[in-house]
Amino acid sequence: MRTIKQGLVLLFYDIPQVFLGKDEVGGQYVCMIGAEDGDDGPTYACTSISPERAKGLVCGKIDLRAIYETPEIREFYSAHFVGGDATRLIATRSTYDVFPSRSLPEPDLFFEGFDEVAETAAEMATTVSFVSLEVPEAVKQARIHTNTLGEFLFIFQAMVRNFSRAAARVAKKPLKKGDDSFAADVFGFAKGSFTVKFCSSHPSDMHGEHPAFTAAMEQINRFLALSTDSGAALEYLQSVRGHTASSLIKLLNFLSEHEAAIRVEWANPSMGSASKSRLSLAEIRKLVEVCKQRSDLSVQEVIIRGRLDLAAQTAGTWKLISEEDNEVYSGEIADGSKVSLNGAVIGDALYEFICEEYVEIVAATGREDRRLLLKKMKKIKDVS
Repeated sequence: MRTIKQGLVLLFYDIPQVFLGKDEVGGQYVCMIGAEDGDDGPTYACTSISPERAKGLVCGKIDLRAIYETPEIREFYSAHFVGGDATRLIATRSTYDVFPSRSLPEPDLFFEGFDEVAETAAEMATTVSFVSLEVPEAVKQARIHTNTLGEFLFIFQAMVRNFSRAAARVAKKPLKKGDDSFAADVFGFAKGSFTVKFCSSHPSDMHGEHPAFTAAMEQINRFLALSTDSGAALEYLQSVRGHTASSLIKLLNFLSEHEAAIRVEWANPSMGSASKSRLSLAEIRKLVEVCKQRSDLSVQEVIIRGRLDLAAQTAGTWKLISEEDNEVYSGEIADGSKVSLNGAVIGDALYEFICEEYVEIVAATGREDRRLLLKKMKKIKDVS
């Protein structure tokens, strides 16, 4: 007896009819639904298959009948899903080593449209993203300069972080200080320009998705899809102005500097096929020129309400204890601002500070250095 975890579904009608699966030690199987249900529900006939032959099956080079008629290993299993778990099957070795002819699938049943990203998402049971950088050094082989790769990984994580935070704010569930649910891992590289494979650093939910990573990938691909039209791209950047827009503009500048087009594909286990988008180098450079005229897009406005802990007019510095999260925020008076801290009440009054926030990432550690510049302030009320 062994356990098989459902992977890429090749044929679906009400329930999975044919799919790939893997056992506890990584062995791969093809599973096909039987004509009759057993006591535990639908019964599947499974047989082991090599990665090369599995790829031939999903690419339409081998028909399903050949898998069962001429298996690589003459071992067959009868399997059914476990209880309410629609992703895990219990498989028992069948007594025959030649698949019954009456149960063979019809000839010429081919599957086409192999989607590596969707298959990987199903196999790993999580949201994944493949990002291809079409850098000059990758023209003839899967190769990239280390500095280029390091800079890109930094920019990619910043985009995921900023989109995740923006989505959390919209949902009125802002991420707390120290929450790194947006963190991504690299789990492999692949040929094709230079392709980096990403997944979330954290476990997925019961559906095999990771909400923060999924939300970020949806928006990144939306931006890339819109960016073939510079007017639509500019409108989108205006809608996410601040840190999110800044991270997208940094990506465009990076790609232009390194003469690289970009292709992004992502999927979660339930999608079936990957979401794809691509930007050419010419489109990227056109956008870079447009963004140069709009420095305001990268300005992040932050509003903090709380009690003053420090107000130093001469030094131009301040500290405010937020009433929302009880965190201490500190910053400076912005150059050119008419704000005065003279007469400000320490501790016994509630203030509203309107600031511009700038974030720099420390390359060696990934730590964020935040700088708050006070533009406007008003006293809301006295408190005791």
